Amino acid sequence: MREENKNKPTPKKGNVTKQRWFWPVIYASFSILLVAGVWGYSALTNSSNETGTKKITVSKEETPSVETNAKAESMKYPFKEALLKDAKVIQDYYDVEASEESREGALLVFNQTFTTSDGIAISVNGEGFDVLAALSGTVEEVKDDSFIGNEVTISHSNGMTTKYSSVGDIKVKKGDKVEQGQTLGKAISNEYNPTAGTHLYFEVMQEGKLINPKSLLAF
Repeated sequence: MREENKNKPTPKKGNVTKQRWFWPVIYASFSILLVAGVWGYSALTNSSNETGTKKITVSKEETPSVETNAKAESMKYPFKEALLKDAKVIQDYYDVEASEESREGALLVFNQTFTTSDGIAISVNGEGFDVLAALSGTVEEVKDDSFIGNEVTISHSNGMTTKYSSVGDIKVKKGDKVEQGQTLGKAISNEYNPTAGTHLYFEVMQEGKLINPKSLLAF
């Protein structure tokens, strides 16, 4: 019996590639790897886009406009600085906190009626002089009034408004853009304040509130 068993041929193991299950398994494995690779690449691309710098396109309409002439200006005298040595404030701004003497000097008298001065009256040896824009801005009003001597009102980008009264030979009109130091007219006398003679009456407002021009100019 043992010898018969020994003489029986030992069955040979077949080639694996010839097995029925081999190629289906290979195809399935390859498909899984392909899907995994595509999914991984897609996830990596999306992650890069989310963390990367985004390009933003701004149309010309959205671009904020900046005025080319926008600059900080300090108020200058409403007359040529060469006249400063001869210029004099002959009537002060009425300040309730000022001394009694200063307040009295800031009272305007007309027909025995007292009114307070909202600006300063500037005289240069009692003679006429060119009235200049103290700041760049836009002419808001030109008022012809021989009684008060005509007025020019200018608004400025810093929220200020300046008013020039007792001005003749006015060279600007409403809506004009003026540069700092530009000639507006010439100082004259007027009927409302005849005792002041030839002078410029200069007022300054900040956001509509009157302020003392002397606080901005070194008189």
